[in-house]
Amino acid sequence: MKNLFPILSLALLLSACAEPLSTETFIPGAGPYVFTVDLSDSTAVYDLDLYTRLDGTPEVLLPLEGACFRAEWKAPTDSVYVEKIYLPLNRGKKSYFSSQVYESFKADWTPSACGLWTLSLRPEDRSALLPLRGMGLVLTRKYSLWDTEN
Repeated sequence: MKNLFPILSLALLLSACAEPLSTETFIPGAGPYVFTVDLSDSTAVYDLDLYTRLDGTPEVLLPLEGACFRAEWKAPTDSVYVEKIYLPLNRGKKSYFSSQVYESFKADWTPSACGLWTLSLRPEDRSALLPLRGMGLVLTRKYSLWDTEN
């Protein structure tokens, strides 16, 4: 029994040092939003989700349908990839003076290069985003291509 305590303590310590499966970053304001995204595991499959909150009166929030963003990815190899994304703003949890939007950005995604990437999201029309409180990015490492349980 005396030998069991050090073994259990060591097991607990090692499991506490594991890398988290998900990270979240939130940048307040009306943009641009620049995120550093750690995609160091070249064998991993990732999900990326965007989330935001809008605050305002129903007269301000109800007419909002969505917003277009210019997404610019800068790879660790200094390659740059640009895409346009649409974030629907009329979906999500709503209360009288606010709306929370959580939307899938990339699902089951494997990057072309491993390392630290930079994602810059620039709104095309800032005036439409006045009620936006900021933008958040959720990065989830789903599994490794070498995992046997995926």
